[in-house]
Amino acid sequence: MKDIAIEAVLNRAGCLEVSNQEDKYNKSYFHFVEYFRNRQELTEHDLIIAANFTYGWMPTILNFKTNEFGKSVSILNQCKSNIRISDDDLKTLKKLINNSLVGTSKLLHFINPDVYAIWDSRVCKFLTGKSKVENIQSYWDYLDLCHRIKQDSKFLDIHTKHKNRVGFDFSPMRTIEQIMFINSNKPLL
Repeated sequence: MKDIAIEAVLNRAGCLEVSNQEDKYNKSYFHFVEYFRNRQELTEHDLIIAANFTYGWMPTILNFKTNEFGKSVSILNQCKSNIRISDDDLKTLKKLINNSLVGTSKLLHFINPDVYAIWDSRVCKFLTGKSKVENIQSYWDYLDLCHRIKQDSKFLDIHTKHKNRVGFDFSPMRTIEQIMFINSNKPLL
């Protein structure tokens, strides 16, 4: 993903103008992000609730695969800062949250949408031509690409227009992920 040109992604942004902005995801998305915005410190209670509402966006049922709730809450509180968590922290969260990098990425995004982007099989397919999503390094590479894209001068106009169409404020990471998600049937590679 390090070789993917920012322009190649931004050239696909036209999809945002024709996508259905009134879908169920936009309505719930706003409330999920707002839930975390109003919490200074997360608790196990927040983790349980948030993991379950995150799985409202998943095709599977949530199963907690470990009992690392205390450690996971501590990691999630770190996520609220603008510092990226470590590989080991991501692995701890992934193991707890259904052993799913997709579910974990959604939870991280809802907690800190400016740092973490949602990673799923459609985004992965857009970027790589494949739907293999459980590779942690691929997720970090994807985040690096998203951060490069949001720094591009052409992106600000795309993001502003998309927010105006949807009707509420959200992070640039969401706009970038949406471009990739919607265009998954036309991969870059």
